[in-house]
Amino acid sequence: MASIQELSNEVMSIKQTSDQLAQMVGAANTSLASQSSMISNMVQGSQSGQEAVMSLIVAARSLADAASAMKALSRTCDECIANLDK
Repeated sequence: MASIQELSNEVMSIKQTSDQLAQMVGAANTSLASQSSMISNMVQGSQSGQEAVMSLIVAARSLADAASAMKALSRTCDECIANLDK
């Protein structure tokens, strides 16, 4: 059976990974949103172009949701570590 310290170390590792993922996914979201805006300006009047832009917007929203989930996981890890330290 794992000790409380070992468990705390594993949760801290998960927290660090989730923080890193949140940052990377957040940056990807920002980049994709910016690119979709530029592409939208270039394809005005093209139905297929606008459909592609809508796909990019959906993908950017998914990335934003994923970043939010990683931030929530990080907060949960903080709570878990605080409870383990009691």
